[in-house]
Amino acid sequence: MKSVLRQRKKKIAPSGGDVSPSLRESLLDRTESGSDFEEDEASAKRCQGTVFQQTLSYITYLVEKVAVYLNTYLGSSKKLSELQKKRLFDLVSRIGVKYEQDKHGAVLKKLWTLAFPDLPFVEGSTKQWQEMGWQGNHPSSDFRGGGFLALENLVYFAECKPLAFQRLCFKMQGVRSDWEYPFAAAGVNITFMLTKCLDLHEVDRADKDICSTPMLLPPPSTTAGKMFLKLLDVESKRADHAFEEIFCETFELLDKIWLEEKADYMQFPAVMKKVEEKLPALLKQYTDSII
Repeated sequence: MKSVLRQRKKKIAPSGGDVSPSLRESLLDRTESGSDFEEDEASAKRCQGTVFQQTLSYITYLVEKVAVYLNTYLGSSKKLSELQKKRLFDLVSRIGVKYEQDKHGAVLKKLWTLAFPDLPFVEGSTKQWQEMGWQGNHPSSDFRGGGFLALENLVYFAECKPLAFQRLCFKMQGVRSDWEYPFAAAGVNITFMLTKCLDLHEVDRADKDICSTPMLLPPPSTTAGKMFLKLLDVESKRADHAFEEIFCETFELLDKIWLEEKADYMQFPAVMKKVEEKLPALLKQYTDSII
């Protein structure tokens, strides 16, 4: 019995090469635990790198925004001439003015007289307005985004370029579609499109600082807007009405593309898109023509 116990003790004795390799292994394998630790450390480093990159990206974004702000409100405005500031302020002061029948009815009557010189003016609603290209029986429901500025543009067109106005309004040239674009409504769309493409900002009339100090106005930053600024610096009577002149030129371009595309009413948005794309070239050509 004693010999058996001695043998059993020898089998479990922690000594020499007689111990089974499996018994020497730790409860946590050092190789595996070290690998897990290394993976956790690498994961932590990746997280730190991601956080650092996100923070750096955000700081870069803020710096870019500040740079744009400083360039727009301080840098660029210092480069504007007094003539540019005055003309720009006079224009943007008119943007956003809504049409009101009580205030602007006389201007609307003037447009009727210019468009229909042989017809007596009709107070209130009449289908005759649709002959000019208004979509309802009275223009007041069609101004929307163009506001009173759109009416002023149409009056300028009819008064200063009467032949072109009549030709486009009553579709006197070219092979026309059975479903034509409505002239007056198109004028409202062109007005709105120009204010957007030329990057003309509506003036907050409650902001006394802006209203009293034109240099605080943010100047246009788009390609077309910057070209329009050059036009505002031209010493010319035509440049005094630069926006209205560009409105007329844009209307001519719209009708030209319309005829080339053999478009109908449903294609009006696509034609307007092409007009918008050609606007910078139109601005350059017009500016060169009056310099």
